[in-house]
Amino acid sequence: MFKKGILLLLALMVVSFMFAGEFNVSAGKTYTLSPEPNPNYADTGTKLTDGSFNFSWGDMVGWENPVANPTIVVDLGAVFEEVSYVALKIMYSAPSAVNLPEYFIVSISEDGELYEDLGMGITYAEAPVPNDTIATLYWANDEFVGYGRYVKIEVVPGGEAWTMVAEVIVGDGAIPEELGAVVGGTVDLTEAATVSVGKPYMLIPLSSDAYADTDSIEVTDGFARYSWADMIGFDNPAINPTIIIDLLEPTSIVRVSSHFMRSFASAVNLPNSLLIGVSDDGMEFRTVGLATITNPYPAQNEFINEIYWVASEPVVARYVKIEIRPRGNAWTMLAEATVWAVK
Repeated sequence: MFKKGILLLLALMVVSFMFAGEFNVSAGKTYTLSPEPNPNYADTGTKLTDGSFNFSWGDMVGWENPVANPTIVVDLGAVFEEVSYVALKIMYSAPSAVNLPEYFIVSISEDGELYEDLGMGITYAEAPVPNDTIATLYWANDEFVGYGRYVKIEVVPGGEAWTMVAEVIVGDGAIPEELGAVVGGTVDLTEAATVSVGKPYMLIPLSSDAYADTDSIEVTDGFARYSWADMIGFDNPAINPTIIIDLLEPTSIVRVSSHFMRSFASAVNLPNSLLIGVSDDGMEFRTVGLATITNPYPAQNEFINEIYWVASEPVVARYVKIEIRPRGNAWTMLAEATVWAVK
């Protein structure tokens, strides 16, 4: 038993050394927080990248019912070319009214101004997460990696209570097997078929008058053509444009996408990403993924590009919500929203 304990300790030391010295490029780096955490659990400027994530109040930064989603921006100090992993070490304590976040969205930037969405941290390594522990919420992708210096993490709290973060980890390069991160693993689309054509939908807000959805048919008419008349448009909307599609019955959803115009000459940008949610009643939605990958890849100018998400396993629901996250102060031109399902 003693020998096994020594071997385990040595293995953990090796992993920790590799993790901190090579893969974990956020160790010891500076960062900013918005909004400011609660004064009782304020930040010294080093808590989230000091390598310590004990189950201890003094080791964590906390927000109680924040006015906006807590956002952490880590300055890696240099540009990294293969950011493949971002994780938060989170406290979970039901007796202390500390909830697990629902998810986080991670973005990356070269200059700290223009960000590209990488993906969503929606998986807990310890699932199901035991009470009164530190859990690991992560995003991992070894194919569509990030390039940049600044990593932004927008945390979506899991209810009206405390959100307590102990550590931020940003990994660059090959993801160590020791992390046990699940990468890829999307559902087989061989038998998938389109189920959204002709289905009713709702837009929030309505599209701009210049490119209105007059007959409420453009978004699910089955056509995604490079034609102004075939698209609806949003001109720098105050809130993220959202489409709610009613599939009319519970459906095993495996893929969700939307087609958008990209035209630099006409000041039409592709969205950063699409936030995908599902619901049984059209009222309460559960977030299931973030669409960031384009088809074609890389995206083309003066073209209709598809942005899509593929599920890791079929998601059964009647309603699909697609929240468009626009890029900059410009037009967003939507040609089609599509849902695929299997029987």
